[in-house]
Amino acid sequence: MNSINLDTIAANSTLIDAKGSECPIPIIKLKSSLKKAADHTVFGVITTDKFAEPNMRDFCKSTGNEFLGVEHFDEHDIYYVKKRTIECQKCSNTRVVLMAVAAAGTLAYTAPQVFYSNPSAWVTFAFLAALASLPPLSMNLLRLVKQAIKKQVAPTQLNAAE
Repeated sequence: MNSINLDTIAANSTLIDAKGSECPIPIIKLKSSLKKAADHTVFGVITTDKFAEPNMRDFCKSTGNEFLGVEHFDEHDIYYVKKRTIECQKCSNTRVVLMAVAAAGTLAYTAPQVFYSNPSAWVTFAFLAALASLPPLSMNLLRLVKQAIKKQVAPTQLNAAE
């Protein structure tokens, strides 16, 4: 990961002040700003939430945006995120679907062994890892389904209006 700090992004990027608020507020503010921004815009999210890093990383991973790093200060931290292009987000969406299929397949294979026999440590680990991945994968799959429905409904509503 490249070394990034406030000085390297200040000229051409946006700072989001989320000091004093805990997650999910910094992510909600970032998400709102990302919707309005051009591709490849870099954001610095200033927050006092000491537990924001895993949430910020997960958000970036699930949305296809790039987590560039974090800069720690005494009073706050700044998390740097780069908005990815639509093509990069499509790749991310494909990864979400493939990971969901892999998790479902792993659960289908390991669940009977875990519940009905004495499984090996690897089978138990695979089962628990797949089980732990279900909530974020489910949320991302629901997001993709909602996007697909919106794309299908929008042309239908336009035709009805004409």
